[in-house]
Formats: sequence, structure tokens, C-alpha cells
Amino acid sequence: MQHRKNTVFAIVSSWVGWPAVAVWLGSGGLVGLFLLPSLLFASAPAPMGQNGLVAMPSARIPAEGTLRFGLSQRHPYTTFWSGLALFSRLELGARYTATSDVSDASNALGRDTSKDKVFDAKLLLWPETQYLPAVSIGSQDFLVARMFDPEYLVASKQIGEFDLSLGYGRSGIDGGFYGLAYEPSWVDGIRLIYEYDAHDYRNDFRASRTPGGSTYAINYQWGWLGFQASYQRGGHAGINANVSVPLMQKEFIPKQQEPPPPTTQNLSVPDDIWDDPTEGRIALAAAFRAQGYSNIQIIYDGKMLDIGFSHRRISLVGRAVGRAVRTALLLAPRDLNVIRVTYFTLSDQALVTYQFDDMQQLRLFFEGERTYMELLDGLTVRYANPAHSHLLSDAGLMADEKHTPPVHSIHWTPNEESKAIALSAKGKQENDFHLFPFNLGVFFNNTGGAARYEIFSLAKYKKRLAQGVFFESSARLLWLEDISRESADSNSTLPHVRTDIDAYKRDAQAKFNSLLVNRFLHFKPRFYGRFSVGYYEEMFGGTGGQILYFSKDRPWAVDLALDWLRQRDTGSGLGFQRYQTVTAIASLHYRIPQYGLTFTLRGGRFLAKDVGLRYEFQRRFRSGIRIGAWYTMTDGRDITSPGAPGSPYRDKGIFVSVPLSSMKTSDSRETPQFAISPWTRDVGQMVESPGDLYRIVEDPLMFDRDGGHLLLGFHH
Repeated sequence: MQHRKNTVFAIVSSWVGWPAVAVWLGSGGLVGLFLLPSLLFASAPAPMGQNGLVAMPSARIPAEGTLRFGLSQRHPYTTFWSGLALFSRLELGARYTATSDVSDASNALGRDTSKDKVFDAKLLLWPETQYLPAVSIGSQDFLVARMFDPEYLVASKQIGEFDLSLGYGRSGIDGGFYGLAYEPSWVDGIRLIYEYDAHDYRNDFRASRTPGGSTYAINYQWGWLGFQASYQRGGHAGINANVSVPLMQKEFIPKQQEPPPPTTQNLSVPDDIWDDPTEGRIALAAAFRAQGYSNIQIIYDGKMLDIGFSHRRISLVGRAVGRAVRTALLLAPRDLNVIRVTYFTLSDQALVTYQFDDMQQLRLFFEGERTYMELLDGLTVRYANPAHSHLLSDAGLMADEKHTPPVHSIHWTPNEESKAIALSAKGKQENDFHLFPFNLGVFFNNTGGAARYEIFSLAKYKKRLAQGVFFESSARLLWLEDISRESADSNSTLPHVRTDIDAYKRDAQAKFNSLLVNRFLHFKPRFYGRFSVGYYEEMFGGTGGQILYFSKDRPWAVDLALDWLRQRDTGSGLGFQRYQTVTAIASLHYRIPQYGLTFTLRGGRFLAKDVGLRYEFQRRFRSGIRIGAWYTMTDGRDITSPGAPGSPYRDKGIFVSVPLSSMKTSDSRETPQFAISPWTRDVGQMVESPGDLYRIVEDPLMFDRDGGHLLLGFHH
């Protein structure tokens, strides 16, 4: 018997649905959401998600980086869809479609509703000119049964207030189709549509109820919201509602709550404070801490201030360095010659060092009398040297450690680590505790039901034991779940590294998700390491490490992760099962910065002892939002459906990460992530990293949100 988990996909979100992040933007955030600029498009999404008419596609592609989500209903189809203009000439789409009233002989599942996942693509061959139309080719699978994939060629031409589309399709679009859209200039946001629907509904479920042919519709677009109502020959009405998000926009909401830059008024310090260097360091450290800096390290030798720090909140290295230098310049002795600043990650790894040798030029820059290019003459930026960072750690580690009482705070915080509500307690040296009362995990598209879910509370504790050494833990308390209803044994012939997830949910109401010690290392400039021991995640524990090296002048990096792992018991204890393995994954990362692209190739031995390659692709947009996908090919032969002996199943998925800094009224380093992935598959699986080095350094070191390199990212 075919196991019912074969088509399970999971959406793991940090809290109740990532789009709801807009609801909890902090003070002023909800109002700010409605400050998004008006987005009126020359064309609008069809009910299948991509730009088009009603059921038929057009040659139009929305502006690059336009992300849309929508829900449409055209009997018997109900579709949740998303569309993305990945590039200026490429539009991708994904749909989850439910077809009602299909309990007939053609329905192999014998249910009243059939469900299907569909992926679409459209490529603009050439754009419209004064005399020639835009021409696109595409492939879509509108039919729920997925009996064939429609392919089409379509041309669209704007003539005054009319947009004419003419195309030809096969394998589902039966021959020629056409349509006309009218956008009256005397009213904003309205679009009237007529189309000839050429879908071959005769081969679809309930064909007699969907005649095709002439269809009429009206679209209305208001800012980032859109709506379409349609009527098809035979008396069938339809609706389509959608939201558009411009990912190429740097920020969606102004930073109204960002603290003002430091000035002599808000940094009032006696002129003679540096007569005692220790007192001067204490005053400067206090000014840094008041602005959110942590792991503060200061050395003063009479002519140079040497400063090291981390920052929990500021998302850009250049911005954090800029505020620190401005603060140091205001508080430093007037005869100071050099300010040197080293930026550390929250894992105590030094990334980059800025050295300012012209104090007069720096002062004039902050007063607005020098340009950024003029500032560069007195600025040197280099990758951090571990010998220098060790000197800071040993000789300059917090001059005020003995003078300042520990800082502890307990408060309810919106948006703490991208959660709606968080109880947090923080101390100095990166020691903190967080309690997140409400978290949601959803297992999606199960043959036993449309979705499975879990609701749980999560507690996290992190303590800095020494420079670069951290104790990290997380525990969860399960409140409600229905994943364990899937109680039949998996029929996977591979070691069950992921397919027994129902047992982990059923057998443990309370459990340590992780309990480990991490040691982060810095060997040479651009060469980092990590050693870990403990319980990595819910299913595996062990010991292992990772090394990372990235090129000085080229956009590539390589890393190697090696871990000895043992499978944990499914219950609430800390015991282990018999299964153990060694995973070894080497990764090559290559970026094309001008397009925001990163390609990653991973190869090695995976959790189920299968050997192969994993291909990853991601696009980072100007807003900082990332969207990507992966596909894995190993020698592990997963033949459970939809796999087969001649075509085994391959691990694959898509992911999205959304930096909250683009959506809040203040800066933030928090980045909620979610993925649609086959968590109940065993092939091509990797253990959850206790601290992936590439993810730690990629954002702060290799990019800034303006699209430039970090070394040009200094802002005042």
C-alpha cells in the first residue's frame, strides 16, 4: 500500500504565517503598512497568478521584483497562487489548486475534492516597441489533473487605451486565443477585459461545468491591492483578489523610530574625562551601550582609539560603523590622530576593520562639508586580522567590566526575533533569554488532509562562556498538533532520518530542541571555523565542525562541514537511538552581485548515508528579501510516489527570507524565514546547522542593502 506521507510538504514559519508580519510592526508600523506607494500596472494577474487576461496569458511581465499573492475562485477551481517577476524578462508562478465535485471514475483518490501543486513560467522574448508587440513564451498547468502542461506563444500590443493580446497554445490550450483589455484614462485603476478562453476543458475534471469561450472581467487596482470579477459563457462567475509587493523597493516604511545620530547635546561628557584613560573608556563604552552596541572593546594609547564591537539591531555594517565613529569623534580627545573600528559578528568573529587617519576630514564629513568620496582619502578598509582582534579581546575587553553593574531587563517586546510577542531578559556579553509563547508549524499538502499543524511555545537561552564560546539551548512545549494522526509506519527503504516526524510530535510534549556548545574561530583574514558539540536539533545530536574561506577579490566562498551524528529518541528525554552516521558536505558559493544572485553547489554524504549533489539558487532583491530554491540528486533511491524505480524522487524545495528592517519603522537584523520542503523524505537531507558560517558572514560582509559592496557601505 502506498504510504500516505509520500506527498507531504511542510511550511515551517517562525510564527502564525509570515504575511502577518505586517500586523506587528511596532508603534506606527501598522499605519506605515498603508504608506506603500501606489502601484498601478499596465496589466494585472490572472486567476492562475501570472500576468494575463482571465484564463488566458498575455505577453506582459510585471516590473522586476514584483511579488504577488492571491486567491481566486472559478468553479470548480479554488486557487491560492503566488507570482514573482524574478527578472525583467522572467515571471515565475506557483499554485495550489483545489477542484470540487470530482467524485467520479476519473478521480483515483475517490474524494469530492482534488488538490494539485502547479508551477508556471513565462519568458519575454522581446519587449514592445513603437511598431512591434511584446512577445512571450510560457508553460503552465492550469488543469488540476496535470494530465498535460499547456505551452503557448503570445503577443501583446498597446494601442492607445487598449491592450490587444493574440496567442497560440497546445497541450491544454487548444489552438488560438485572444483578448482585449481597456484601461480608461478618465478613471484610475479600472481595467475592462474580454477574452476568448481556449483551454481544453474536455480533458479536465467536471468539463461540462466549464465551457470556455467568451469571458468578460473587470479589474480594480488600488495601491498594492487588486481585485478581479469575471463572468464566463454558461453563467459561471469568478473572483480573484491579490496583494502586490515591490521587492526592488529598498524600504516599504520610513524609519520614523530610528534613534537620532549622536551629537554634543545628547553625549554630554566633561572635557577632562580622558585625563584618566580608564574613565574615558568607561564613558565611551557607556555611550556605545546606550545605542545598542555590545561586546565593546576599547584600547586607547594617547593618539589612537582602537574599538571593537557587535550590534544586535543595526542591519548594515557601514551604518553601525558610522554611528560608532561619530560617537567616538564627539567624545575623544581633540588631539586624537587615528580611530580604528573592527566589526564583530554576534558570534565574536571579527569581519572587517575601518581605519580613519584624518580627523579633520572626518569632522567636516559629519558636518556635511565633505563628500563621501573625499572621505575615502583618509579611510582604509581591510578584512579583519585575527591577531588584531585577539589583541582587542585580551587588552581592551570592556574597560568598565568592574565598574558597571550587569544590565538585565525583562519586558514584553513586539517583533523580537520576528515573533508577535516575546518575553526577553538580556544581560551584557551576549547573555540572553527569550520566551516565545506562540509558534506555528504547518505540514502542507498531505494525502491524508490538506494540512497538518503544530502550535507550541519556544524558550531560548544563550550564554557567552568566553570569547567565541557560547552555550546555546532551546526548549519547546507542544500545545496542539495533528501531525501524529499519520500513525502508519513509513515505507521508505532508506534510513528514517526524517520520515518518522510524527513519532517525534506524538511522543514528546516537552523537549529540548537544542542543547549545545559552539566554539567560533578566526584563523586568518577571511578564514573562519566553528566546532560544536551537543544536541543540534529535534532529531539529531553529535559533534562536528565547519570551516569557511572566502576570496578577497572574487565573489566566491567555500566551506566544509563534517559532523558525527546520532539519532535522538522520539520522547522527551535526552537519549539516542541506534542509528548513527557521519555527514560531510562541501559547498561552493558563487555570487553575481549586480543581479543579486547566489549559486551554491553542495556535494558529499547526507543524513541517510546517500552521496550526491545539491544545487541551490537564490535571488536577493533591493529590499533584502530573498527567494530561492534547491534540488538534490543523490544515490539514495526513493521510489515512494511520486518516485518510481526508473525515476526516484529528488529532494527539492523553495524558501523565502524577509528582513524586518524593510518593513519596520526602525532598523532590525531580524529575518523571518520559511520554506516549502519535503520534511517527510529521507533522501538528500542535511542536519540543521548549529551555526552555519556562511549565513553568519554573508549578509554583513558581502552585501549592503543598497546593492553595493560592504567596503563602500559606510554611511553617516
